[in-house]
Amino acid sequence: MIFNKVYVPVDCIEKHQEFQAWYEDGNVFMTAESDYESENSRLIINARTGAQMAKIKPDNKALSYDVGVERYTYQLKTYLIFKHYHCEGMLWQVYGTPSKGHCSFVNENTAKKDVLITTQQNFRGHGPCYEVKVKDIAKLRPAVCFLLAILWKEHWKGLSLGEIPEKLTIAQRLKNIFGDKGLTYEQVQAGETTVY
Repeated sequence: MIFNKVYVPVDCIEKHQEFQAWYEDGNVFMTAESDYESENSRLIINARTGAQMAKIKPDNKALSYDVGVERYTYQLKTYLIFKHYHCEGMLWQVYGTPSKGHCSFVNENTAKKDVLITTQQNFRGHGPCYEVKVKDIAKLRPAVCFLLAILWKEHWKGLSLGEIPEKLTIAQRLKNIFGDKGLTYEQVQAGETTVY
């Protein structure tokens, strides 16, 4: 059996308690825990053996998340919450949201879907779950961690970076360096797409 699928409960972050994810055969893939105080809280992910496998930690303004998987550290950048994410380090662009039932992580170099996320109505009696399917098994752990980071961001309705225009004026570049960054969830819902 190829272990290229993992199932994560849909309501895992909303319950504010420890949760598990499973392989297709029902064995535990990982366990996640946090104190769930705010968006700035850390999410610790342990392997099925109990050793720490990964850690998701927001920066000081919670604009981007550091996603540490084993010895590597990646970064999740939220350009527009519920619409556009970038997984820096894995070169994945994510358009859409897992909460709509379907999304994919597209490699920005090859334009191929490396990760496919769908929703299963009932996985082995655990209720509705996200199915994370990868082609390359080496990308399974980062894919699950990025999914959890996206769910964490959407649960807390945090700030978005905004889309970056191709050409910036000098004033826009200075604002990018020194100005207040981030669009609130309400601004994104109102249709704003950039901070410039």
